[in-house]
Amino acid sequence: MNRTKKLLLLLVAAAALVSLWTATYAAGQTENVREILDVQTWKGKHVGSVKYVVMDPPGNVAFLIVYYDASKKEIAVPVAAFSSFNKETGILILKVSEGQLASAPEFHESDLDNPAFSENINRFFGLTPFW
Repeated sequence: MNRTKKLLLLLVAAAALVSLWTATYAAGQTENVREILDVQTWKGKHVGSVKYVVMDPPGNVAFLIVYYDASKKEIAVPVAAFSSFNKETGILILKVSEGQLASAPEFHESDLDNPAFSENINRFFGLTPFW
């Protein structure tokens, strides 16, 4: 994995996710967060867990890579697709439907090389890219 990908694809500890819109990190630092953050629907149903955090070059959290249990695939989910985070329980609540997760494209590391990736994922989830 080249240095650029390492800077974009980071695994950070749950403490850096207390606020999903800001995070601090050290270049090249990797930590697995899959066991830390549970992802649930707004109805309280467990659907997966966070595996990676993808940050944009300025250092903002852009996406969370969620391991979706039902399809056993990794999905890039924009931060704006989450409604809340309970720091006491480590649970992230989605504001998108389970059906959207089921039909979401599988995330591959090579997607980070595609300039249209961020825009395509945001549009898939019905969101306007923040830029």
